[in-house]
Amino acid sequence: MFKINLHKKVLGAFLLLSLVPLMLLLVNSHHSLRLVETLLRQRTTEALDLQATQALELRAEMVARDVSDFLHQVEGDLKDLALIEPASESYLEFSWNHARTVWYRRGSNDSPIEVREQILQYHEVSFIDPSGAEKIRIVAGRPSLNLRNVANPENTTYKHEDYFNKAIKLRKGEVSVSRLTGWYVSRAEQLQGAETPLEAVQGAPYRGVIRFATPVYAGDELTGIVVISLDHRHLMEFTQHISPTKDRYVVFPSYSSGNYAFMFDDEGWMITHPKYWDIRGYDPDGTLVPAYTQDTDQATIQAGRIPFNLLSAGFIHQNYPVVAEAVRRGQQGVVDITNVGGSSKIMAYAPIFYSAGDFKRFNVFGGITIGAEVDNFHLPALTTASLIRKEITNYLSESWFVISITVMFVILAAYRLSSSIVRPLLCLTAGTQEMARGNLEIRVAVNSSDEVGVLADSFNQMANDLSLRQLRLLKTLKALRRSRQEIIRERNFKHTVVENIETGILTFDGERQVTSVNGPACKILAIDQPREATPWHEVLSAWPEFSAGLESAFTPGDQQNLGEYVTLGRDDRQLTYRLSLFPLSFRRQAGWLLTVEDLTERVHMREQMSRMDRLASLGRMSAGIAHEIRNPLTGVSLLLDELHDRLLGQERDQLLIQKALGEIERLEGLVGELLNFSASKPRLISGDITSVIHDSLFLVRKQCERQGIEIVSHFEAGMPGLLIDADRLKQVFLNLFSNAIDAMPEGGQLRVSANSVCNGVQIRVSDNGCGIEPERVGLIFEPFYTSKGREGTGLGLSISHNILSEHRGSISAESTLNQGTRICLTLPSEAEDRVG
Repeated sequence: MFKINLHKKVLGAFLLLSLVPLMLLLVNSHHSLRLVETLLRQRTTEALDLQATQALELRAEMVARDVSDFLHQVEGDLKDLALIEPASESYLEFSWNHARTVWYRRGSNDSPIEVREQILQYHEVSFIDPSGAEKIRIVAGRPSLNLRNVANPENTTYKHEDYFNKAIKLRKGEVSVSRLTGWYVSRAEQLQGAETPLEAVQGAPYRGVIRFATPVYAGDELTGIVVISLDHRHLMEFTQHISPTKDRYVVFPSYSSGNYAFMFDDEGWMITHPKYWDIRGYDPDGTLVPAYTQDTDQATIQAGRIPFNLLSAGFIHQNYPVVAEAVRRGQQGVVDITNVGGSSKIMAYAPIFYSAGDFKRFNVFGGITIGAEVDNFHLPALTTASLIRKEITNYLSESWFVISITVMFVILAAYRLSSSIVRPLLCLTAGTQEMARGNLEIRVAVNSSDEVGVLADSFNQMANDLSLRQLRLLKTLKALRRSRQEIIRERNFKHTVVENIETGILTFDGERQVTSVNGPACKILAIDQPREATPWHEVLSAWPEFSAGLESAFTPGDQQNLGEYVTLGRDDRQLTYRLSLFPLSFRRQAGWLLTVEDLTERVHMREQMSRMDRLASLGRMSAGIAHEIRNPLTGVSLLLDELHDRLLGQERDQLLIQKALGEIERLEGLVGELLNFSASKPRLISGDITSVIHDSLFLVRKQCERQGIEIVSHFEAGMPGLLIDADRLKQVFLNLFSNAIDAMPEGGQLRVSANSVCNGVQIRVSDNGCGIEPERVGLIFEPFYTSKGREGTGLGLSISHNILSEHRGSISAESTLNQGTRICLTLPSEAEDRVG
């Protein structure tokens, strides 16, 4: 009887169960892959279309954000200009300092050339007084002599503008922003014989502005209106070059293709577009050209006078008003659109958030749209679908070939493998499945010395190794978690300490590069945090005074701890710093730690306290000496006067007595100065500093005329009120004027000016006399210091310094030998004085 053993059974079953399902699988796979191909192409097309839609919408949103940021930047420029003293030179400098690149075409229609040019950002910059009269007007970067009264809109550039009347009603700090204003450009004017806007290089350009205006106040008094007029070309730059195709940016888009972008305002008016006749504009008489609607007559349409307003363009496509209303609500999205030229396209839109001036109603400036022609929009998806079909077809062809070879291989290999693989393989499979479920204690028992047996032994060994490694890994993971928590706590502690102390800290590596700088060091030294190791010379380039000490400390072989005080001058101030350098050693890497302390205020406070102590002691001593000397001096003077009268006829003796009386008068003058030096505190009342200066100048005017000295004075109008002792301040000004007159014995010019500064008033007194040696300028406010010899007491400027200090003001001096001296006085405003 024919016996079928297990090997044959397995072989037969293997061939039957493998080849028949394999063929069925092949047929089924072919059918399934075709279904998958169809589904994949459909889903890929949808995904790519969705991705392209989202990318288009994101690009519109990014452009809208850029426009919003640009409008806020223009508003910031306006506020910066409002802080500048109105002057033609400063406004001209402001105009030339604000320019941006404009990318455009010029040349001829047949030979266009691309140009990138720096164009002034503001076509007009002007300052208007409260009556509407232009005081300064910069047009296209040049001063204009055509100054107008723009309170009447008919006098404005575009014959209807009311930006002045709106700005004059604003409160301090508010901004008025107008809508786009410009002369309308018709279709014929732009094309001038060309077929399309893309070909019309020589056509008329659109020129318009958006006016930003804000009031300027001096205290609570309106002094005028500042106006900057944004050149429309810079607004066009945001949309003119956008292309949704692979080129991404072009110098001028193709309107006929539908692949272009445009911008509209919150009223729906088109304000940037490749077709200039779609942009809102005004006729020469200042009349706004009406929007294109379904009621527009054919003559107007043929003339190309059809500016576009999305809110009234529903007759072209119902989605245009939908987009305008959505933008007003602050929404963004994507719609299908057919433009005037008949191009079907996908259009993404996004709002430009801005809420100043005329745009407060909806809190949007308008919207950005980016359109892509439908066929071009779906091109990536169609290309991908075609590629998928091609690849799947190739895969199926290769699969048929591989499976045919596989069938032959199975038949040949099945016989040899079936007997040795079946049972051990089942054991190994079961063990592997158990291990996959997480049981690493599983072991496979296979009694075989062939490859399957070796595989079983290797499997068991692998299971043992995995168990041991799992235990070690768990222990290591716990240790790492503890170490990480400790490191984080230590790092946070060090960061908190280093960043919250008042001392600046800089660390250097062995190559003398700065590796870290804490926050206080950045604040003290006015430097930025380096992102990477930077040579210390570059980091401390603004502080050359530190170089000598650091070079010495860094010198090889001479390295030592650095501890020194550095005094230096910055912005007319004397600063004091303490530097300390210590060596560091971390993980066998050399380095240094530098600490920087700002002792300026501490040193200045110590000097002020020392000066106040000296002056207080000197005042008390001066008062005592003056009172003790004055009475005997009076008696001596009377006796000498009596003796002079008795020596009639003895002229030589009388002359000696007269000289003695003159010296006594000088001594009495010194006593008077000493009493003034120790005088009691002033009586401060609200007063006008200009009147005090005028009264003081009146007293020295005759003396100036005799010496040929010209008095030049300038006092700013509307200065804040001050708390002053007029008599004592008059004594200060007389001292200063007298010193200036003495410094110009051959004549010269005495200049006096007063103007408002932050929280007070600044007065400057200057002459073009002999000047003072630089080393003596710091001594002139010290008591009894004089450069006049026996003719001076040396107390005038010291008394003036005391009087200014009692007014909570300050006095300082600058002088250049043989060129003159400048004295600067500052007094706090009445409001600031009361707060103090």
